[in-house]
Amino acid sequence: MVMTYGEPSSWEALAGTGPDAMSPEEIAAHFQAMQALQEELTATGELVTAFGLSEPARALTVDTRGGTPVVSDGPYAETKEFLAGFGIIDVASHDRAVELAGRFAEAVSTRVELRPVHG
Repeated sequence: MVMTYGEPSSWEALAGTGPDAMSPEEIAAHFQAMQALQEELTATGELVTAFGLSEPARALTVDTRGGTPVVSDGPYAETKEFLAGFGIIDVASHDRAVELAGRFAEAVSTRVELRPVHG
């Protein structure tokens, strides 16, 4: 699994708001780069699925107490960074996974986390 991360300022920039707001052309270029990478990896059979996530303000944390769900606002961790999206890849080797994670990092202009998925 390739997990992409962001910060509130990067979310605002992609939304075209805030002090670092991206132009419509920059926003389009960002999404075109991600789409091109996803199309390439779909064609090679290496991309299983990929999704961006909604903004952190829409996140909920769900815990359970006495068998009853307890819901609170916000992402699961108190942090400036948040999980922005993920992609599931199916590759022949660890080296290929690292190579593709680097390409995801380049496409989203930030670091990504690469983690095996069990099962």
